[in-house]
Amino acid sequence: MTQAESHSAKRAARGAAGFSLTELLVVVTIVAILATVAYPGYQAQVQSGRRSDAKAELMRLAQYMERVYTEAGCYDAGADMTCGSGSPIATDGDGKMTVDAEGYDFTFSAGPTASGYTIRATPIEDGVQDGDGFLQINELGERTWDENDSDAIDTDAGENDWERG
Repeated sequence: MTQAESHSAKRAARGAAGFSLTELLVVVTIVAILATVAYPGYQAQVQSGRRSDAKAELMRLAQYMERVYTEAGCYDAGADMTCGSGSPIATDGDGKMTVDAEGYDFTFSAGPTASGYTIRATPIEDGVQDGDGFLQINELGERTWDENDSDAIDTDAGENDWERG
């Protein structure tokens, strides 16, 4: 085998082992298309997961309020468990509760009074859940979700539960 033939054989072997620029661009394009299609679905699942965390926190807070009622005979027992002394759940100066649910502020939207309360989880403005509508639960266990983000519960729009309509 001559030196030219040897050099040509090496070059052919080296070229067969790599990718051409065209093949690489096709693969990158396919990955980009798949990412574009999959990302909105991923975002929807993340938002749904955060909403589920908020629902769990609302249930936990409602259970706590029921324990307060069982012990004190009212929902507005305050930290000292004396009826009429305020909220048994500590809040900051804005009335927000400290809870572990990303994307929501938790407040009493009504009460607590001796006979009732409504706890609301409101998406933080310009936050990750903004536009998702508030969730709430009351002393009767009624769960509502402002699914269409109209700042009101529309019973005709099916917002009388926590399920997507």
